[in-house]
Amino acid sequence: EVAALLTNDAIRPYTGEEFERVLIHYYRAMNYQHLGDPQAALVECRKANLKLEDYAEVAEYELGYRNDAFMQYMTGMLYEAEGELNDAYVYYRDAEKGYRAYRLAFGFQAPRSLGRDLARTAQKLGYEQEAVQHMLQYKLAPEDLEGDIGEEVVVFVESGFVARKHQREINLPIMEGDDTGAVWVLSDRMVYRHHHPHVYRGGRVKYWLRVALPEYREVSSQVQRVRLSGGGQSVEGTVLENLNSIALKNFAEKEDRILLRTAARALAKYLAAKGVEKAFEEDGDDDDGEKLVKEGVGMLLGALVNLFGAATEAADTRSWLSLPGQIHMARLNLPPGTVDLMIEFMDGGGRVIESQVMPAVEIEKGKPVFLNYRGYR
Repeated sequence: EVAALLTNDAIRPYTGEEFERVLIHYYRAMNYQHLGDPQAALVECRKANLKLEDYAEVAEYELGYRNDAFMQYMTGMLYEAEGELNDAYVYYRDAEKGYRAYRLAFGFQAPRSLGRDLARTAQKLGYEQEAVQHMLQYKLAPEDLEGDIGEEVVVFVESGFVARKHQREINLPIMEGDDTGAVWVLSDRMVYRHHHPHVYRGGRVKYWLRVALPEYREVSSQVQRVRLSGGGQSVEGTVLENLNSIALKNFAEKEDRILLRTAARALAKYLAAKGVEKAFEEDGDDDDGEKLVKEGVGMLLGALVNLFGAATEAADTRSWLSLPGQIHMARLNLPPGTVDLMIEFMDGGGRVIESQVMPAVEIEKGKPVFLNYRGYR
């Protein structure tokens, strides 16, 4: 932490954004599914949910991302696939709460398939009143509840790339009369001035402090829709997770804290440079010639310290670059046997941009298949 305060945040160990750390468990869970170990996959899902609980309890700032609706939904499906309907229903309900929070934070609606899964599991558990409520809420007909997850192929299709961090530079004003001895107080004041520039326009700026900050920028993707085909059937996928929206909103909620820490670091560097200059100017009772020399040396060393501060001022732009921008889900009800699945990536107008085949997918009776596929368009 001390080294980071003297140089920049990039020197600190990178622990990842909250959503990045949760998505690790998604990939681990899918890996265990591919290896035929669904119980280990569920362990990873539980780890993700425990991590989310920790975030909600210890977060230093209010986060819109405190419940990953997608992870809750996937956990519910994996539990239902294992016949553990009570646990499945609990996680489906948690996913519904998560998507409700997503709607407020990210403008993202719950998928209709979640309502179908909620109503179906409630019905199987004998919760008739809850089943009716879910059917009314999601506008479902009785035939919508036919079928079972044990007869499905579920494919999570990942498209595009999540928003990436870039560096931007801003200038923060130090005013004449500012108390530079109270670093954190002055840093907080500079952050306020950054957001409300009118408060210092009538005063005299003593120094403009340059700081480097990270910011997220979206990576454009042509893919807006996906379609899954196989066994003579075809279905369009539903977006379950918009990581672009989560990344941008998540960062916006912690941006002021990053700015405050960055301002304090830059101010500490500035004060160090001024301290070096002042130390030489006040050193001893020298004659005028020696004083001029010492002042010159002090200014030079101060400039060098200032130059070091500027050279080491850099934003922490580390992030998980290969994460997708969106995760879609497509489900097909297929009979037992071997089938070739085709995934089509489409633009907003339905034009196919790219298609990929997942060959020879084995489907066993009463055993659902969970797959994921990464598209890079």
